[in-house]
Formats: sequence, structure tokens, C-alpha cells
Amino acid sequence: MKFLQKLKGSKTAEYIFLGIISVAVIAVLAVSFTGTPKTEAYDGDETIAYVKDLENRLEKTLSAVNGAGNVSVVTTVESGKETVLAEETVTVTDENGRTTTTSSPVLINGKPFVLKENYPKVVGVLIVAQGADSISVMRNLQQAAVSLLNIEPSRIEILAMN
Repeated sequence: MKFLQKLKGSKTAEYIFLGIISVAVIAVLAVSFTGTPKTEAYDGDETIAYVKDLENRLEKTLSAVNGAGNVSVVTTVESGKETVLAEETVTVTDENGRTTTTSSPVLINGKPFVLKENYPKVVGVLIVAQGADSISVMRNLQQAAVSLLNIEPSRIEILAMN
């Protein structure tokens, strides 16, 4: 009992106690902020799935080009999928004339309302085709890729398959 009473009146003990509490709070905050949200990993998986689907569709379409034969396609994209949420903006002016504006997502049934989803922009394409040793087939494959992906011809590389 005397020990606790001595600690109660001691400034050093108070500082040590406050230090321990501060370190504990900082540790809890550090752990909570370093975790990666699951939505980011899901977005990455969704982007990969989108790119793979795009490549499969391109392979199927380009292999139908006269003389192309078997076709393999690899694409690179600029970034991941972007989701644009609806936001509600509220502006409040207090009695001193200061204006405060806050924005928050619009929720419907507890979930954010999605205005649109922007899929990743294709920035490069590699096409490997059996018939790519023919200039006319290469030109047709390039023009098809330009039309389908809306990218510059300089961003498309076409190689002949072994």
C-alpha cells in the first residue's frame, strides 16, 4: 500500500505511466493504418481479370483475320479500374461568416452509389501471329487492333510466330 501511495504522488511515475500509455496508443494506431484494405487487392484482381478477358477476346477476333492463323496477344494497361462514386456536398456558413464545405459519398442501402466505372486504358499490345510474316496480314492485324483498342499504331508490335 505504501508503495502505491508513493507512486501516486511521484511526478516521475506519472511521466512513466503517460509514456507507456502514449506508446501503446501509437502502436495501436500504427497497426491499424498499415493494413491494406481488401478493396485494393480486389481491384487489382478485377483489373487482371479484365486484361485477361480482353486478351482472350482479341486473340479470338484477330485469329479470324484472313491469313493470321493462330494468334497470341499480350496487353499492357496504364492503371487499374477507377470507380467514380456519387458525392453529396454540403456548405455551411457559421455566424462569423466562415464557410465550410464537406463532401461525403451518397449511400443507397448502406452502400456507396457508383456513378461510373472507368476501365484501364490500354497503352501497348504485342500480337504474335502465325501469318505475321506477310505484310498484308500484319497491316490487317494492326488496323484491327487500332480500331478495337483505340490506340496509336506505334503502340502495337506484331511478330511472326514460330
